[in-house]
Amino acid sequence: MSPVTDTNRLIEQLSSHAAPVRRMASPLQRTLAWLVLALLVAAVIAANSDARAGWARMLASPMATFEWAMSLLTGVLAAYAVFQISVPGRDPRWAWLPLPIALLWMGGLGVGCLGDIARNAGAGLAFNTHGMECMRAITLTSIPLGLVLLLMVRHAGVVRPGRSALLAMLSAAALASSTVSLIHDGRESALMVLLWHVGAVLGLSLLSLLFSRQMFAWVGYARPA
Repeated sequence: MSPVTDTNRLIEQLSSHAAPVRRMASPLQRTLAWLVLALLVAAVIAANSDARAGWARMLASPMATFEWAMSLLTGVLAAYAVFQISVPGRDPRWAWLPLPIALLWMGGLGVGCLGDIARNAGAGLAFNTHGMECMRAITLTSIPLGLVLLLMVRHAGVVRPGRSALLAMLSAAALASSTVSLIHDGRESALMVLLWHVGAVLGLSLLSLLFSRQMFAWVGYARPA
């Protein structure tokens, strides 16, 4: 029997036993699934806390509402971006999608800092540790949510581990920050919010970038060399 016949027979045998491959859900569908999980976590946190003060503060301040909306949108767009770049062949520039909104969020907090300084002089720059509780809450919420998101895009760990890990944690941390904003009492100045909230989000995101391969190895796909 010729080698060509053997090859053809092998192909026929393999194809006859091959199971159909289920098509991966679209980035939008997976983003919506992820947001359902994140919103459930946010609802549990809000249900176990007094969110009325946060809502009242935002309703009384258009700038606070803007900052909250930008943090929420940053989390949503970062999730969509990571699901986009995790698809083979997709443009890696999707990773930049949340950047403009994140800059608007930080810019809003910067304007708030200037407003606090103008109204309260030196008190607007006063340092307090109350916001450390917010930072701790953001961190404790972000890490498990970020790992779940990494698990959902674990196939991207081989080719784009850094950007995928950074975006996953950025999404989780920004959504956690928007949740914590609803339940804190507003005693922090804008400077403290910038320090503790944005500091937590950026710190977690950068750590995820630095340890991306180890994180993907932990969720069970890409193994560090």
